[in-house]
Formats: sequence, structure tokens, C-alpha cells
Amino acid sequence: MADDGIGLVQVELEIRIAARPERVWQALVEEIGRWWPRDFYAGPDPRGFLLEPHLGGRMYEDWGDGSGAIWYLVTEIDPPRSLGLSGQMPPAFGGPATSLLRLVLRPQGEETVLELTDSEFRRPTEKAGASLEEGWRALFEKAFKSYVESPDERDGERAYSAPIPR
Repeated sequence: MADDGIGLVQVELEIRIAARPERVWQALVEEIGRWWPRDFYAGPDPRGFLLEPHLGGRMYEDWGDGSGAIWYLVTEIDPPRSLGLSGQMPPAFGGPATSLLRLVLRPQGEETVLELTDSEFRRPTEKAGASLEEGWRALFEKAFKSYVESPDERDGERAYSAPIPR
């Protein structure tokens, strides 16, 4: 696309997870540093990835000594049903862009359907939507879903000693 203006790039996904919404919520907000893939960190040697589950809370990388990177701010929270986040993406990570991310957990029998909607305001390109979808699929269909459905995770316990998945 030759357009240099700002437009909307939107991705909508539904991911089925073999766990109840309460367990999915717990993994999403309390255990994010355990399942967030190393390849998704912005810093070279992060100490952890955290989500403060309250209005105005941060979702961020902790690099130690007060250093880090904020990914999102919590703009909506309704445990264990929905989480709304708003973030800014710098040029180093494909921006400039503003992302409005909404995650909704919908019970379906003994499973949960995770509905993800990411609306990014950015300069649209031919690759932007596909790249965005690919990233969310890698994060939630692979890393998150695998973590939640792992036999060690089903009871909310993890035999895990490292602070960050490597």
C-alpha cells in the first residue's frame, strides 16, 4: 500500500483452551511471566514479565534496577471474564502504533474460548495484519494454550524454578 496515513489494522481470534475460565484467568494475569516466550521480550536480559491486574495497572518487562519496558496499561478488567489493554508500540517494534487489545474468556462446557481482538492504529502495510495475527497466534495458540493445558499446570501449580521461560 502506498498510503502514508494512519489506518486501522485489526485481528480477531478465537482460541479454545481445555480449562475452566478461572484457571485460564489465573494463568493470564498471575502467571504471565511463566508462559511469556523468551522471543517476545524486548530487552536483552529481562528479569521477568508482569501484569498488575487492576485498573491502570501495567503489563511490563522488568529489567532490574528500575529499568524495563511497559507493553500495555489495563483499561478494563472484569475477572474472570475480560481484560482490556492499551499500549504504544515504538518504531523498533514495528510502530509507531497504538494497540487496543481486548481478551474475553467465554466458558463453553469444560473449556474456555479466548476471544482476542487487537485494534492497532498505525500506518497500514500489506504485511501488518498478517504479521500481527502471526504474533498473537504464536503467543496465545502456542505458548499460552500449551502452558494452561500442560498436566503440570492444570491445578494452577508449576514445578518451575527459573524466573523466566528460556
